Amino acid sequence: MSRSVLVLMILVAAVPLFFVPLGQDPAGPLAQLNIFGHFVFFALLAWSLARLHVLAGLSVYRQTALIFVAVLILGGSIELIQEYFGRTASWKDLGVNLTGALFGLLFLAPGRSRMPWVVLRGGQGIVLAICLFLFFNPVVTLWDMHQASRQFPMLGDFETRLETGRWTSGEIDREFARHGQASLKVPLETGRKYPGTTLRRSFGDWTGYTFLAFSVHNPDTEPLFLTLSIRDHEHNRRGGEYIDRFNKSFRIDQGWNDIRVPIQDIENAPAERTLELDSLSELIFFTTELDQPRIIHLDHVRLIP
Repeated sequence: MSRSVLVLMILVAAVPLFFVPLGQDPAGPLAQLNIFGHFVFFALLAWSLARLHVLAGLSVYRQTALIFVAVLILGGSIELIQEYFGRTASWKDLGVNLTGALFGLLFLAPGRSRMPWVVLRGGQGIVLAICLFLFFNPVVTLWDMHQASRQFPMLGDFETRLETGRWTSGEIDREFARHGQASLKVPLETGRKYPGTTLRRSFGDWTGYTFLAFSVHNPDTEPLFLTLSIRDHEHNRRGGEYIDRFNKSFRIDQGWNDIRVPIQDIENAPAERTLELDSLSELIFFTTELDQPRIIHLDHVRLIP
């Protein structure tokens, strides 16, 4: 049995993996690694198809066109079927599939040697540029996830630019800091229903800690009422009802406000259960009913034993 046939059989056996749910966290590591799985699968698929006897004798351009169409049909079908298995169809995934196939044809397939040098090098350069575009954010995100796990139980100290990727809104500001050299400057705009920012990842397991602590800076003389909402994955599965999460509002006066929230209060907040401290999904700071735009600085978000 040739290597290409063996690889093709392995790839066919691996197809069901495309329909396995990626987990509860859409921003988690499995979601980031998914793009690499698509790329490698279709790169190997294109390589193995190009080596089959029935295609190996064709002209390189006809071979490339047929494999490209096959990948388009298979990749498109996988994306459409995924919706029935708890996953979402994605044009980006389809683009990754096609890019992986081109990589396999231009870098791995034996037929590439029959291409004119200019066409081959030009195609390889384009594919590498697309790969850089596709993989830059996942690689940076995975690196920051690693850094965040090392920093835990510090959830946000905002000493590096990458930390802004953990929050939905805000930018690093080195003019204000409660701890270290910087804080997160968060704009609170009137056009949004709940202006604020959300921690999307880097939670870890809060079990065994006593307090959630954070500092908020209000530059204005007028007080601001800021709400903290904490939710777990079970809350999201239950439909997101208000009584099934932690919510508490704080009066934020001018200057720095240092706040501690007992972890026990967070855990016991849902009406009919306890919040799962090892499976948190969101930590949200937000305001409501603003009559003018405001700004806050968030710093030193951490857990205290």
